[in-house]
Amino acid sequence: MKAIVLSIFLMLGVSLAAQTSAEGYFNSGAKDFIHSEIEKATATIDEGLKKYPNDEKLNSLKRKLIEEKKKKDQQKKDDQNKKDQENKDRKKDQDQKNNDQNKDKKDDQNKKDQEKNKQDNKENQKPEQPQPQPQVGQMTPEQVKQLLETMNNEEAKTQKKVNAQKVKGKKVQQEKDW
Repeated sequence: MKAIVLSIFLMLGVSLAAQTSAEGYFNSGAKDFIHSEIEKATATIDEGLKKYPNDEKLNSLKRKLIEEKKKKDQQKKDDQNKKDQENKDRKKDQDQKNNDQNKDKKDDQNKKDQEKNKQDNKENQKPEQPQPQPQVGQMTPEQVKQLLETMNNEEAKTQKKVNAQKVKGKKVQQEKDW
């Protein structure tokens, strides 16, 4: 048990010692950067730069972190602008839909008003004059319609008779030569 506790303390001591060199700060910051923990990596690199301000690796990683942070900030702005534009488009579509519905309602109301006006006009008009009698030799539309129906019925009867005459006789089964 004592050996396990001692080995744990040794590992902690080694990791703390590694952290105290510029290389340790660089490795820790790079690991955080790779895992997309930009804020944590920046804090680690800043701490290393306080102790080792002239270290080339730490300074280059700091520049890289600044660039990455700018990219992420720009991407957030772009995403926000895109969301804002989508919201504007959605609102515009909704407004257009509402306008269309209102227009439909107005059109329906106008049609109802027109129908009402027609009915009111009919009621206010003088009584209708009797239909003029057809002249001798002319037929009324009702008479024409009745005549056409009668002709169609006669045509159907004639077609039935012709078809019935065609069917007379038995079907002859022919033998095939092949």
